[in-house]
Amino acid sequence: MPTAEKSTTLIRKLGIETLGGRYRADYKIGDSFGGATFSGTDTVTGSKVFIKYLICPRGNGERAKFLMERDALKYLAEFRIHDVAPKLLHFEEFNEQQTLALVTDWVHGELLTTWIERSDKLSVQERLAVFHRVAFAMSNATRGYQHRDFHPGNIILLPEDSVIMGPLVKNGEATAAVKVLDWGEALPVIMGNYDDEPDHNFVMLALVPRMIAGAFTSLPPEVLRPWRQNDHFGGTYESWGLGILLYRILTLRPLSVSASLGDYALDVHNGSLAEMVKRRVRELGSLDLPGGAILPRLFQWMMEEEPSRRATIADIGRVMWDLRYEELSITSGHELEKYFSNPRNYLPTSGWRFSSIPDLD
Repeated sequence: MPTAEKSTTLIRKLGIETLGGRYRADYKIGDSFGGATFSGTDTVTGSKVFIKYLICPRGNGERAKFLMERDALKYLAEFRIHDVAPKLLHFEEFNEQQTLALVTDWVHGELLTTWIERSDKLSVQERLAVFHRVAFAMSNATRGYQHRDFHPGNIILLPEDSVIMGPLVKNGEATAAVKVLDWGEALPVIMGNYDDEPDHNFVMLALVPRMIAGAFTSLPPEVLRPWRQNDHFGGTYESWGLGILLYRILTLRPLSVSASLGDYALDVHNGSLAEMVKRRVRELGSLDLPGGAILPRLFQWMMEEEPSRRATIADIGRVMWDLRYEELSITSGHELEKYFSNPRNYLPTSGWRFSSIPDLD
């Protein structure tokens, strides 16, 4: 690790090593567009914090993205949506230094990437419990803003004893104990409809149709087709990445991806991607999984290429509720299609165990 002096040289020269009179940058931990990310200290409380700088942005686009991240974090904090993101502690703009900076609390937990590396020691039910937690958190996190960069490296699992989920939990008290990190690619679910929206909304509206955002391994195929404004209600952008995660935790293998972005575009347009998904559905169907044929069919729904036909994250949560808490199992093809035509309207022959609860998840 570089010394604190070396890692903070630039921001010290700019006079912005300490923000808001209390948040001090200590060590550089990564790069971010024209700036960098740091671990830091709240000198008032002694707590560790996360600091992100954007130094001399290369055009209005980078600046607008940084402001979008601030807006998303502010929205999540103001509405207290199940505490699914780091808390925004401070934002500051330095016009003379052409720099923007934000501070959040530091999230202590286990990266989902690390959990995946040890998940082969866990049972399928234990792995599904973590998947359900992540889906629940993402469903809440994406109500007002698309995240657009969902992958295991942007998810932190808090200690399991802090999870509050299940049929005995009252409405509004559930928490998945999951934090969604890095909102640098975020966009409002609805934007560009009102003249009094901030200018950076309209900057992003002009740029987004010409940009590919987020990790290549979880990009939904619609990014390679004509862009449609306000088209991802219910987290359908992120549900594609959740489908990739579901396959990973069920098979303990990554879903095969194209070698490059160009290859991925070709696979999308020549039908190879759709054929690969069909093969993976059949593969999952050959496994002995909880719920009979439910999980392969859920994976298929999550991997629909057309976003309007894809499962929302709330749909995913409902199916996981039925499978984990209601212990629903379906093997009949006819019954499976009946269930997936609308899981919320489905009633099994034996009835539900927790009939007043499932819609909440």
